[in-house]
Amino acid sequence: MGLETSEQLRAFCLELSSDRPSPGGGTASAAAGAMAASLLTMVCAITARSKKHEESKPELEKIRHELENLREELILLASEDARAYDLVVEAIKALKTVPGETAETALQMALKHASEVPMRTAITCLKVVECSTRVAELGTRSASSDVGVAVLLAESGFRGADMNVRINIKDIIDRAFVQSAQEKLKLQEEQVRMMASKAFRTLKGP
Repeated sequence: MGLETSEQLRAFCLELSSDRPSPGGGTASAAAGAMAASLLTMVCAITARSKKHEESKPELEKIRHELENLREELILLASEDARAYDLVVEAIKALKTVPGETAETALQMALKHASEVPMRTAITCLKVVECSTRVAELGTRSASSDVGVAVLLAESGFRGADMNVRINIKDIIDRAFVQSAQEKLKLQEEQVRMMASKAFRTLKGP
């Protein structure tokens, strides 16, 4: 029992603390989402082995499997976000060294990729929040604070990813791409807000 991976957590925090620009906020956002999915997975597992919740076990196992997949996706996105930002930095350096259409096109491609990665993080965090609404309903009351923390983490992960998308699209020339991203974020933001509120209302009870 206890935190057996404290050294790995410390190593990750030290990476975020370094004077390098990556990993940064995008990676931290994906990590927050991954932790949220992990907490909800735990609540599903604890609840499923309780005789009191035996009728809910099939659904809990289904949600748990989905959350495990979301967790793994967010872990991959945490790493991918850092690589995507590094590509932007490299493209900017190349444009300064050898200005021209080819270098500008490469930068635009890098910026689009650096926008698409946190967009995927935002969508995945939204799915975690969506799962949390059902876990809040089915989960054992003794783990309600764990569900609450998970909702907060997933919502923060979404909002952090949202910020990263917006900061990258501001330098993208393709206006259709930018408008599409903005519309998606607006819709997702409303969905996250509504689902998080639903989860907290359920946790609070009548």
